[in-house]
Amino acid sequence: MKKNLKNLHKTQMISFLVALAVLLLLLLLYITPLYRGLHNSLSDTQWRLFHQPELADSNVVILAVDDKSMELFNSRFRVSFPWPRQFYSIVVDYLARAGARSIVFDIMFATDEIVRQDLGYSTDGDFARSMQGAGNVSLATGVSDKPGDLAPWVYRYNIFRNLLPLGFTQPFGSLFEAPIPLFAQSAAGIGVINFTTDEDGLCRRLPLAFASDSLILPGLALSAFLLGENQSISAFDEKKQKIHFSHGQKSLTLDRDGTFPIYWYGPGGPGGVFRYDSYYAVFQSAVQVMQGQAPAIPFSRYKDKHVIVCVTAVGEFDMKPTPFTAISPYPGGEIHATLLSNLTQGHRFGKVPVLWVVILSFFVMFLLSWLFLSKSLFQGVLAALLILLGAILANIYLFYYQHLGLDILFFAGGVLLASTSASMYRVLFEGQAKRQIRNIFTRYLDDDVIKLLMEDPDRIDLEGSELVGTVFFTDLQNFTTYSEDKSPKEVIRVLNRYFSIITGAVLKHSGLLDKYTGDGIMAIFGAPLPRVDHAKSACEVVLEFRKHNINELIPTERGEIATRIGISSGPFVVGNLGSATRMDYTAIGDTVNLAARLEGINKSYGTTNILSEFAWEFVKNDYYFRELDLIRVKGRSHPIRVFTLVDRYENMRKDMLHVENLFRKAIEIYRQRDWAGAIRAFQEVLEYYPDDKPSQSFIERCELLKEHPLLVDDDGVFTFKTK
Repeated sequence: MKKNLKNLHKTQMISFLVALAVLLLLLLLYITPLYRGLHNSLSDTQWRLFHQPELADSNVVILAVDDKSMELFNSRFRVSFPWPRQFYSIVVDYLARAGARSIVFDIMFATDEIVRQDLGYSTDGDFARSMQGAGNVSLATGVSDKPGDLAPWVYRYNIFRNLLPLGFTQPFGSLFEAPIPLFAQSAAGIGVINFTTDEDGLCRRLPLAFASDSLILPGLALSAFLLGENQSISAFDEKKQKIHFSHGQKSLTLDRDGTFPIYWYGPGGPGGVFRYDSYYAVFQSAVQVMQGQAPAIPFSRYKDKHVIVCVTAVGEFDMKPTPFTAISPYPGGEIHATLLSNLTQGHRFGKVPVLWVVILSFFVMFLLSWLFLSKSLFQGVLAALLILLGAILANIYLFYYQHLGLDILFFAGGVLLASTSASMYRVLFEGQAKRQIRNIFTRYLDDDVIKLLMEDPDRIDLEGSELVGTVFFTDLQNFTTYSEDKSPKEVIRVLNRYFSIITGAVLKHSGLLDKYTGDGIMAIFGAPLPRVDHAKSACEVVLEFRKHNINELIPTERGEIATRIGISSGPFVVGNLGSATRMDYTAIGDTVNLAARLEGINKSYGTTNILSEFAWEFVKNDYYFRELDLIRVKGRSHPIRVFTLVDRYENMRKDMLHVENLFRKAIEIYRQRDWAGAIRAFQEVLEYYPDDKPSQSFIERCELLKEHPLLVDDDGVFTFKTK
């Protein structure tokens, strides 16, 4: 019962950790451009699949300055675009008489009209008088970040004179392409037409207003809304990001950045969401009224309509990128028409709060992780598929009926990643602990040690733990040269005989044979079972090698093949490393790297074994060592003392001790940077013991240091530049 309860708690904890790890990963991805791009693409697809054109305000009409209108004006009146202002005056008079609710020009009138030769005067005045007579015309202007002086007439269009809630406005410094003063003073409103786009260049939201010091100008759609609906802004709730209007208890909620997320009704252009009328057709009807005839287009077609005059001709390049651009071109004026419809109909595309999505996703990820870890794989997969299906249906319902966007990418990503992670964990880690230990350590350890492990598997942590022990590397010096003229079978036979002896020595002294490294081995002492005599066991293996005359096992006529040994002690991490198809119990860490470096450094001193000071500290009272040098190996910034094992204390003869004393004195002179004196001292060692290879090496180094003294720093440290 207790074991089952323990397993249940363990499963719950692992499920919690899996869900938490996946959640953190998703949150990191959430702030990346890649995630935002995928999220926007998914949202755009939803708009194209589930748009509802029937929700658009039928009172919003687009009066299109299209290719047909330009062609007819050119052929019949011999005028090209931009047209004389009189053409706009005639249409404004017609729309005003028809009872249009607002007339919005998404066309710039930033320059005076050139005096017409046929009339002898400009028709700017005609257009201005028509706008004044209509009383509901809004003109377009652009704004710029660059600072500049604002004309006095601009302030008459300030939509929020008493309070200045800058939280829902886009800052600007000056106007550009603004209407000429005559038109600006004749129009009933001014609207900014600047567009904002997301990182991928698509327009999905727009600012409703733009602010400069004490002035707030509406966007073109908001200007039309305020004029046509006889509204004004009464207040702005910065905490809720909500704009309140003066009539009808109407309000709008913005995004946190102050922009209004557009609710799209469908593809743009003629035959799309909004009614498109050709400008020339309306112009003809207006002329017919002027001539006392019945208009081809009756006044009733524009009664109480918001009429947006915009350029849709392909050559004028007023198409904007939107979620529907992949289906059909989207004129800039229709984006303002869509936003105007949002305002009149109270439509807004909202979002399910991110915090709600995160909490729900974490709960579902925890549940799925628990199912995959405690139930069958089939049950886990079935639950994941049902949850994904439910999320997709909920997303469609919220999108279509509630006008809310659910971050389905975050939720679905959590379901898939949590399910995959929990499944992988179960595949990798389930199974019998004893069987796992037997499979892992049969190749590495002596049978007696394996039996101890089998008695209590919990004594080791296969998933990784830090231990203090000793790492032991060997390598065969000159073996490559030896094997050049040997057949492959002969090389394998010689190595197998050699490895059987050195492997037996390692296992005899309770070492863990980590791996074969070509013609050498890596062994660990003090793992998987901790022990205090790990360094001593490694030294015993060195002496065991000597007992077996390991350097005489491979006969050669080209010189001695020596076994070089590198030893270091300290902390390292041990555990199962690899992939699902192949794993090995091994050690990693700085101690391992240092032991490998020391093995290779033997060749610089002519020694067969080198220990780091960290290993020496554990066994300095058990064996006699010669301190070789103070060095800095490649990959380490701090210098270390290195030693070579001479023998057990009881085996040290007087002549051996005399050699060691002479070498120690020579090293002291060397560290005083007296290169000539050190050479004489090392030569004295060789006079007594000609085969002392470290003395030979130091003589060569001292000769080099005479010419290049900086190879050893002021602290006496020699730095090895290679491995």
